[in-house]
Amino acid sequence: MKIWKYLPFLLLLALTACRSSKSTVEGTAGSGEKDRSEQAYVGKMVANVQKASCVTARMQMDLNVGEKQLFSGNGKLRMKRDEVVQLSLSLLGFEVGRMEFTPQHVLIVDRVNRQYVSASYSDVSFLQKAGLDFYSLQSLFWNELFLPGQREIGEGWKRYEWSEEGNHMFLALNDAPQLRYLFQAQKEPTVLSRVIVEGKGSGSLGQFEWAYDHFTRLDNRNFPAFMECKVDGLSKNISFSLSLSRLDNDENWETQTKLSSRYKQRTVEEVFSLLMKSM
Repeated sequence: MKIWKYLPFLLLLALTACRSSKSTVEGTAGSGEKDRSEQAYVGKMVANVQKASCVTARMQMDLNVGEKQLFSGNGKLRMKRDEVVQLSLSLLGFEVGRMEFTPQHVLIVDRVNRQYVSASYSDVSFLQKAGLDFYSLQSLFWNELFLPGQREIGEGWKRYEWSEEGNHMFLALNDAPQLRYLFQAQKEPTVLSRVIVEGKGSGSLGQFEWAYDHFTRLDNRNFPAFMECKVDGLSKNISFSLSLSRLDNDENWETQTKLSSRYKQRTVEEVFSLLMKSM
């Protein structure tokens, strides 16, 4: 089985399958006690995020397309805040693929066949349509609230529409032009448990969902040891899960992948053409 035809690019497709557009901050501030309560809750969420610059973990990944499990294997997740999110995929102890997201580019490496794709976010049309930049992806992996098109939330918390039920808070972002964002969080412990993104109108591409579970302590703060992403509305539904172990804040690793001249560069269009034929 040629892993590069399926795994890295299906993962990238899943992360960017919903359409949106970047939005500006047009605060719709509330007032009084409700504002103070909501601001205090966001403050607790922000206080719970990892303060260490790096998060590393062993990783078990399962990938499903439709009803079929396409891949199950081990690897590593390594992240450095505002610099890189790196997923290394292994079979039988050898790295077979790597995905690397930085603020400047997306890199996908096929070790088996010595080929790769490297592109800036502006060069990848489906990333542009999704409005899903590095900082949104980083927030999903780090279990953090985000606003599409913004590096930090800041006063943007006022754009959320708030509701609560039992031990859960629901933060809805409805003012983005093409997408609705729903963040489900727990009150105690104060953690993000689910992110749902869905298109507005009849022409939407379905629903994107990223869920978290099995929270553990890392650097004296909560961090999910399980993440699951589901994308509905494509020709075949896609889902993948990451089960994490040996979570650490290790900084002793290479944050940038270097490839030798033996690797052949391919275009995004070539890869996705092969992918869609395979599906």
